[in-house]
Amino acid sequence: MIQRHKVEQCQYTILGALTADAASLGCHWIYDQKRIHDLTPVSPEFHRPSKADYEGVLSYFAHDRKTVGDLSHYGEQTLILLRALVSNAGRYNQSHYQDLFCQYFGYGGEYIGYIDRPTRDTLDNIAAAQRQAIAQANAITFDGSEEQKQRIRSLVTNSVKQGQDRSSLKHANLDNRQLAYALALYKALAPLSGYHGADDEQLPAIAKLPALLAFYAGDNQLAQLTESAVRVTNNNDRAVTFGQVASKMLEAAILTQDIPSVIDAAHQAASPEIRTLIDQALQLQNKTTADVTKQLGMSCQLEFGIPSVIHNLSQQNSFIEAIRHNIYAGGDSCGRAILLGAVLGNIYGIGEDKGIPHAWIEKLGPKEQLTMLFNDIACTLSEPSLT
Repeated sequence: MIQRHKVEQCQYTILGALTADAASLGCHWIYDQKRIHDLTPVSPEFHRPSKADYEGVLSYFAHDRKTVGDLSHYGEQTLILLRALVSNAGRYNQSHYQDLFCQYFGYGGEYIGYIDRPTRDTLDNIAAAQRQAIAQANAITFDGSEEQKQRIRSLVTNSVKQGQDRSSLKHANLDNRQLAYALALYKALAPLSGYHGADDEQLPAIAKLPALLAFYAGDNQLAQLTESAVRVTNNNDRAVTFGQVASKMLEAAILTQDIPSVIDAAHQAASPEIRTLIDQALQLQNKTTADVTKQLGMSCQLEFGIPSVIHNLSQQNSFIEAIRHNIYAGGDSCGRAILLGAVLGNIYGIGEDKGIPHAWIEKLGPKEQLTMLFNDIACTLSEPSLT
C-alpha cells in the first residue's frame, strides 16, 4: 500500500491532476479550437471563465460560478476520494467513499457548481435504493424493546457497510429472536452495499483514479479497487475496461517515471477495441494533439479522451507544453487533464524546466486544503503499518 511510495509521489500525482484540471477550466467545453487560440494565443492556462467567450461557437458554458484556480467537477471527484482515503488511514472502502461522495455532491452538500449526468444519476440511484431498503426494513416486525431494535439495526447497518457476510451476525451475541430479526434486516439492507453508479462511459469514470493510485500503485488489489472506484459513479462494464487502462497508465507513471512505459502499460491493459483506438492515435505522429483530438472526438467519451491523452504524452516533453496542447485541443479538456496531469506530474515532478510550475500550484483554489491533506498523508506514512 501507500508505505511503498514516498509522500512526494502522492503530491506529484494529485498536484499534477488538479493543477492540470484548474488550468484547463477557463476554456473547458469550447469545441471551436480557433476560438480558444483567439482568446488565449500564447498562454491558455488559468483563463478566467466567461460566458462571452462561449457565445457564437459550438460550446457549453457550465462554470459561471467558478473563477481562476477553481477545480472543475472532475477535479472535485479526485479530491473527494483523496479525502475519503486520508480519513480512512489510507484504506479504500467503497461504502465510506460513496457516503462522502453523496454528502459532498448531494443536496445540502458543500459542492457548488455543475453536476454532470453520471453524478446526478448516481445520486438519484443511491437515494432510490435507500428509500426502498428503508421501507423494507421498516416493514419487518420486532417485538423486543426499542433499545434492542435500534442496537440491532445499527449492528446490521455497519455489517452491510463493511461488506461483511450475513453469517457474521451469528457471532454477535444475539438470542434466536434477535438473530431472526437481524438476518431479515440484513436481507432488506444488503442492496445498499452494491453499486449504484450511472450506466455511463464518460470521463468522470476515471476522475477519481489519481487519488486511488497515489495510495495503491504497485498493490496487488489495484485492479479490484479500480473497478470498485469506477463503479461507484459509473456502473458500466466499458467504463471499467477503460478505467483499468487509465489505472495501469498511472501506476506505470508512479513506478517508472517513463512515458514509453506508461504507453506500454496502456497497451498491455487494453482490450482489443481499446488497443485499436490507442494505435490509431499513435499512428498520427505527423499531426498535433489538437488535430488528432478533433479527428477522433473532442467530447466526454472515454474512447475519445484516453487516446487523445496518449497521443499528447507521445509528443510533448514538459508539463506546461502538454497541458497547453490539451487546452488548445478543446472540448472536454478538463476530463482529459486529470489523467494527463497525474501522469505528467510523476514523469516531470514539480518545478525546474519541465515539471509542474510552482506559479501554477500557487493559483490552485484548494491549495491550503491540499497542504493539510498531504500533511495527514505524511503522518500516515510514518505509522509502522496500515494493515
